[in-house]
Amino acid sequence: MSAPLKAKLIAGFVLAFLAGGAAGAFFSFHQARHWREDFGRRSHFLTERMQHQFEAQLHLTPEQAAKVRPIFDQAAKELQQIRAESGAKVRQVFQQTHQALQPILTDEQRVHLREMDERGHGEHGPLRRRNHRGVNPSPNEQ
Repeated sequence: MSAPLKAKLIAGFVLAFLAGGAAGAFFSFHQARHWREDFGRRSHFLTERMQHQFEAQLHLTPEQAAKVRPIFDQAAKELQQIRAESGAKVRQVFQQTHQALQPILTDEQRVHLREMDERGHGEHGPLRRRNHRGVNPSPNEQ
């Protein structure tokens, strides 16, 4: 086998390996995004999944399953409360940041910042979320 042919084969294998790695990374990121959207907003899905895993893997009896259900319901409530509290803290940090920026910005920049706030920080900003179908959630779901 000649040296140029060897080099071409090696380059081909390296390119195929890199393409596979890039495709794997893309699909992993894509699936992780959906997982975060599903479980991040609706913590009861996470606790339901945990409950089903416990029931299946520990082979719980129907009586035991009935006893653990309130425990997972309580966990779902607590996770929702944590999410609400952290969301409030995030909003507070953004408000403080905008207040701290005010003396630094020009009048034109302040107007633009106010417009950005009114638009909800654009399509992909921190205060505007979309589900994986590209639809904005209802205001009471945020």
